[in-house]
Amino acid sequence: MKNLNKLLIISIIIVLIIGISFGVYKFYRTKQELQITKQQIQVLELERSESYFNKKVECEKYTKLVKEEINERGKGMFADLFDSEFLQMVFYSPKEDSCLYIIERLPDREHFIYNALTHHRITSFRFPEQWEDYKKFLFEYSNGEIKL
Repeated sequence: MKNLNKLLIISIIIVLIIGISFGVYKFYRTKQELQITKQQIQVLELERSESYFNKKVECEKYTKLVKEEINERGKGMFADLFDSEFLQMVFYSPKEDSCLYIIERLPDREHFIYNALTHHRITSFRFPEQWEDYKKFLFEYSNGEIKL
């Protein structure tokens, strides 16, 4: 009976040692996998931020082109008698994955938002009636970077 109790105790100790060893191995393995995953996420975030920055820089190049277009339209014989257009801003929109620009047309105080690549009008806002909608649009389409 004493030998059976000793054998049982030794078996329990062996099972505990194996269980603890497996638990420690699993803990360190999971920790290592998490570190690898964090590193992969950091690399992806870095690539994404570099791409985002490059797209924003690329959009800045459209500023001069859009200004030239507006100036060309404003050179007509009766151009200054009725409407005047002014470029408000050019920005990269992650939502559209494109450059957008905003033109203010006076005297109506209407703001038109265009895609800089396709020159298609996305929407327009009349001030002061639609000021809040305009602010929401800019916040949403600029990924929170433009806050008025």
